[in-house]
Amino acid sequence: MAEKISIFVKADLSLKEYIRKTLIPSVAVSVVMFIVASLLSRIMVLPLGVKLLLFAIPMILLIYAAAYPYIAADSKKISINSKIPYFITYFAVLSTSEMGRSDLIKVLAEDPKLGAIASELKKVYVIVSKLHRSLPEAFRFLARRTPSQVFADFLDRLAYSLDSGVDLKDYLFQEQQTVMDDYQTFYEGALYDLDVFKEIYESIIISVVFMASFIIIGPLITGQDIGRLGLYVFAIILAAEIGILLVIKYRMPEDPIWAESRGIETERDRRIKRAYLYSALLVVIMALLYITVLRPRFSIPEPFVIALILTPLIYAGKVIEKEEKSIFRKDENFAAFIRSLSSSLAASGSSLVMVLKYLSAHDFGSLTEDIRALYRRLAVRVDRERAWDFFIAGTGSWLVGIFSEIFREAIRMGAEPDYVGKIISRNFERLVRLRRKRQQSMASFIGIIYGLTGAFAFSLAASFQVAVSINNLFGKLQVPTEYVGDIIHVIPPTGLQFVMYIMLALMILHSLLSAMAIKIADGGHLGMSLYYFVILLWIFATGMYLGQRLMARMMGVGGSETAAQLILLLLR
Repeated sequence: MAEKISIFVKADLSLKEYIRKTLIPSVAVSVVMFIVASLLSRIMVLPLGVKLLLFAIPMILLIYAAAYPYIAADSKKISINSKIPYFITYFAVLSTSEMGRSDLIKVLAEDPKLGAIASELKKVYVIVSKLHRSLPEAFRFLARRTPSQVFADFLDRLAYSLDSGVDLKDYLFQEQQTVMDDYQTFYEGALYDLDVFKEIYESIIISVVFMASFIIIGPLITGQDIGRLGLYVFAIILAAEIGILLVIKYRMPEDPIWAESRGIETERDRRIKRAYLYSALLVVIMALLYITVLRPRFSIPEPFVIALILTPLIYAGKVIEKEEKSIFRKDENFAAFIRSLSSSLAASGSSLVMVLKYLSAHDFGSLTEDIRALYRRLAVRVDRERAWDFFIAGTGSWLVGIFSEIFREAIRMGAEPDYVGKIISRNFERLVRLRRKRQQSMASFIGIIYGLTGAFAFSLAASFQVAVSINNLFGKLQVPTEYVGDIIHVIPPTGLQFVMYIMLALMILHSLLSAMAIKIADGGHLGMSLYYFVILLWIFATGMYLGQRLMARMMGVGGSETAAQLILLLLR
């Protein structure tokens, strides 16, 4: 039956709303753009590239409008699959409380941290509470309409178990392994997609560089405007880079490293803000130092000037990298802390504050100070929820934050502490292991980006230097114009200078977008992109310098005489 369910149902889209808000506006805008493009092409003489662009934009809008339901369903599937370990953990620990099953579904459906799963469970709650159908029927109904196969399989198994009279607590305890196995398969599949995407990324960059090289040299043969062709190169490379960034963003699982802001400014936040400020001030100082001291005394190539001025940004990136590593260390200690906390609560029967007082005397690595601060705030008995918020903000970890909330809510609703500790610590450790695999995959991805950046810069600069050398050669040839015809086309110096500016702009944009792609792929803080941004700038600058120098030397040693003899021979 799953094949008969409409894609609009799976994507939570109303057909009328889709037609009214997406399809009709997209078609209307596309028709208008087609008419405008046709009129402009008749009235004005437009370059071929501009014409293609004018007609391509409305086509892209139409394709997007047609594919929108499938894109929405796929995004929803990834969101559900990414949140399913938190859902199954929360579901399992709450099943030991005194709540009824309908109330349990209501609590899960109202929890924002479950994302798309919460919106799916709202349907179950409505079916049970408003339509008075059984819970297994509601689960089967939802299983046929969810875009996530992992979630659908879980709902089908759960419905069968409830029909069979299996105790929900015992079933969910056993089901943890199955669901986490499914999540691991999904997660590792995404990492495999990243490995495949590395190959695609290499192919795209190599193809774009190959095309750019011909476009740069092309005006010498065709006589076209090198400035316009340079803009085409810029547009092609920029589109490829942005496309790569978007694919990474929407295909990788949602697994952020940093906790969400809770309106609490921690010392970590203050350190990062100071690092941003210092980096910005150092960039200004470095620019002034170059203008007043270095430029009058030294002839530094433009790529190195840009890299040198922007180098202080690496300080902010390094500070954020240090904080991110500290978050990873806290993640490593959290499972042991939760195990100890829950087992002590179950064994002693004491209050949470008394157990924390006992545990705060023990060493939990980098998490120790956060645990002691949590105990002091809970001991004051002013606001327990806010005390946990400060603990989460202090750790800065997304995983610690979401599992701490699950633990806090489960204990508050009367769940069994020992059971809660076992479930949370086991699932938490499994997620940490998956993150280690992600970091290993990212290490090779970073290496590929570094290598491609150097090759990209070298090829681009080498092609540009070939164009410069041949252009200088053509300009020096003493051949009458009537014999030359359309064979030789000399590019004006302003055109070559414009292409150099385009290459410098590509240097900055490629480095920035590639650095952002790294951090989006690993789920880290985007501010750390500054660290990779500066490294990529220097790699690009070095590649450009080597490409121009080596090609200038090759074209200069006997190259001019040979080329001149060849051209004269052709003219005869």
